[in-house]
Amino acid sequence: RVAVCREMTKVHEEEFRGSVGEAIVSFEEPRGEFTLVIEGASEDVADAGGRVDEAAEMLGELRGRGVGARDAVDEVMAATGLGRRDVYRIWVATGDDEGRG
Repeated sequence: RVAVCREMTKVHEEEFRGSVGEAIVSFEEPRGEFTLVIEGASEDVADAGGRVDEAAEMLGELRGRGVGARDAVDEVMAATGLGRRDVYRIWVATGDDEGRG
């Protein structure tokens, strides 16, 4: 969600509230000065940072026990709710074997 304000404090002041896509359609030929206010992240998105840290820690422990990438990624996905691509990227980024195992 976004609020778009155009020409604030001027005669032709205009305010729009809606989705980013709707704002793009509404301002096909934007002119003037704009102020954008973008809605903050939901708690789910804000919590993702904590889940990423948790996933990295779990992957490190699993790697230390000799668990292969596929099994480690599957286990961490189930535990954290993160997607396969995200967990695999963490696996590669935190290891020196580039995900092999």
